[in-house]
Amino acid sequence: MRQLSSERRKWLAFGLRVARLMLKGPHQTPFLVRRSYDRLAPGYDQAWTNHMRSRSLQMLDRLAPPENATCVDLTCGTGYVTGELARRTGGHVTGVDSSAGMLAVAREKHGHGCLFVQADAVDYLRSLPAHSVDVITCAWGLGYTRPWLMVREMARVLRSGGRAGIIDNTLFSLSGVLWASVLAFAEQPEVLVHVMQVRFLPAGWCLAFLMRMAGLAVLATWDGAKTYHVPDGQTAVARLTDTGAGAGFEFAADDLHREPVFRRFAEILECRYPAEQGIPITHRYLAAVGRKP
Repeated sequence: MRQLSSERRKWLAFGLRVARLMLKGPHQTPFLVRRSYDRLAPGYDQAWTNHMRSRSLQMLDRLAPPENATCVDLTCGTGYVTGELARRTGGHVTGVDSSAGMLAVAREKHGHGCLFVQADAVDYLRSLPAHSVDVITCAWGLGYTRPWLMVREMARVLRSGGRAGIIDNTLFSLSGVLWASVLAFAEQPEVLVHVMQVRFLPAGWCLAFLMRMAGLAVLATWDGAKTYHVPDGQTAVARLTDTGAGAGFEFAADDLHREPVFRRFAEILECRYPAEQGIPITHRYLAAVGRKP
């Protein structure tokens, strides 16, 4: 009974710490996400773009952007989808991202055919006149924005017959790995200094609902997952922070305790999964394609 009481106290302390940080202002998540992406930009394509390339292309195939379309690619990152839009349409394509580091890579790789703008995605859409764009995409960044405002502004900016394509991680992406991090922080709740306040959606139906609410006709919606295995906990933690799927997470602990708490995070992962199979990393994603009537 004493052990159970101690366990309850641990989770109560952790819960109170999380609640206090979530209520504390100012909201740090956008800054920490940008800081993460600035750091990982040079290796982002190898860690993430190449790994999920087929899923991004699947979204673009279903979107079927027309020739000579005016396109905007939101949360463009290093510009892979931006460049694909330019190649497929031959039209004017603008990539938008808040990370200067990611945009530096995008301009180096795709600057010859695309314009890149550093801005918050929703704010950029709000700066555009209504009915001014043929195609809008958002790949792997919706959960770091304000999804309802994003989709609503996309619908406003699209011309009649214009198309919108979105693909993103779900709320439950990396759930097994992230639960191990919760267990690690629950052992030392006092070292937790930031709680990421993100807005990932649970499934494709939710994204389709937002599109319909904004006045878009949903042409397709789907969900999926991609799993790979890594040999140890340290590699799993590195993949979490290098792919951008956990952007900002590396700043969850204070500077003094960051290394030991993440080492404990890795140890918990190794205890939870048999060594001969490796640690599974599962990215769950959602996607939808819509058209403005």
